[in-house]
Amino acid sequence: MKLEGHDIMALERFDPEVRHMIVFDVLSDRASVGDIGDRMRLFLTESGYQKALENQNKAFIQILNHAGVIQGHLRYDRTDRDL
Repeated sequence: MKLEGHDIMALERFDPEVRHMIVFDVLSDRASVGDIGDRMRLFLTESGYQKALENQNKAFIQILNHAGVIQGHLRYDRTDRDL
C-alpha cells in the first residue's frame, strides 16, 4: 500500500521542532488529513502529535507506527511491524 503524506526523507523530518513520525490509517471523513482508507505518514511537532492522539481517541484515525524524531533520526517504538 502506498503511503500518502510526507515522504520518508521529507524536509519536515529535519525541522528542529519535529519530534514525532506516525503512520496511520484514516478511518473517518472527520479526520483532519487524508481520505477514508488512506494510509498516511506525517512528521509532527509535539502539538501536532497530541492532535493526532485526540483524533485516534475519537476513532478518526488509527496510528499503526510511531517513531521519535531526533535531529532527523528515527527511533521507532516497535521494530516488528512491516509498513
